[in-house]
Amino acid sequence: MKHSIVFFFFLLILNCNTNATSGFKIQIESPNTKISVDDEISISVSSTGKKIIDSVHYYLNGEKVKNNIKLINYKVGENTASVDIYSDNEVISIAKRFDIYSNIKPELMSYEVVNEYRHDQNAYTQGLEFYNNQLYESTGLNGKSTLRRIDYRSGEILKIINLDYEYFAEGLTILKDKIYQLTWKNNIGFIYDLEFNKIGTFNYEKSKEGWGLCNDGEFIYKSDGTSKIWILDPMTLKEISYIDVLTDKSRIKNINELEFIDGKIYANTYQFNRDVVIVINPSNGIVEKVIDFSGIRDRVTQNPNLDVMNGIAFINQKMYVTGKNWDKLFEVKIVSK
Repeated sequence: MKHSIVFFFFLLILNCNTNATSGFKIQIESPNTKISVDDEISISVSSTGKKIIDSVHYYLNGEKVKNNIKLINYKVGENTASVDIYSDNEVISIAKRFDIYSNIKPELMSYEVVNEYRHDQNAYTQGLEFYNNQLYESTGLNGKSTLRRIDYRSGEILKIINLDYEYFAEGLTILKDKIYQLTWKNNIGFIYDLEFNKIGTFNYEKSKEGWGLCNDGEFIYKSDGTSKIWILDPMTLKEISYIDVLTDKSRIKNINELEFIDGKIYANTYQFNRDVVIVINPSNGIVEKVIDFSGIRDRVTQNPNLDVMNGIAFINQKMYVTGKNWDKLFEVKIVSK
């Protein structure tokens, strides 16, 4: 019983927010150390002074709720509980941010190499995607950034354009015959036709940087090096919403290259000492699988510029992966570990 009392007190300390000028405190109570999908939480308010609470309205992410909420159909990641407190003929509003974690443990997967193909060792791969049975690639670094079309079987570069030195290119995706390419810190993306003629640009909004892109045939998804994946309107390229990416234990940061495969987002994460791909549910941000690609970097010719695994492409139910300055493109089969 003693442990339960201490544990409950610990939760209250973690999940309370006091507005010093308001005279009130908001608390989020949960039976678990980490609040997860399907948990039931309780939002409560107390006075820190002599003010009397006449009534309270409770909200979760701006939607009015009861003070006891079952977290069904909520996205993982940052959520906001807020209250309107009616006291002495005035309304005081205070809020508390908190994280919701996944309620499932990601399934651990592995891989088998089916085929190996040549890949340009000088390509600092940032984005990789098939379109109309052809492979497109975006490569980075200032002075070395390119957009290219490749014969993936031979590694031959069929078409290439170079970006100006000021631009460090990042991910790309292709939707309805338009190529979208990010830059890293320039806060600008480029739009091309299939002949690589530049036909437009777009700017970032709340997303911090440009990292990876993919699309589901309707919307475009953009990573920015944080745990967020932004959802873009394909007509305006405006950021209309985002998902936060979490497991049952942690927030996943440094989300990099993206590929949309069979209703899920496959993503590289920027970790130099670990080659993994995570599989994300785009509706709620939950990491459903982690694919361990340990050993795949050993199959590449080692060179001083060799960098992380980055580049996922999918066509005809076949998955292809590569990395920055890797001299091979791998066709892989995903298997249970």
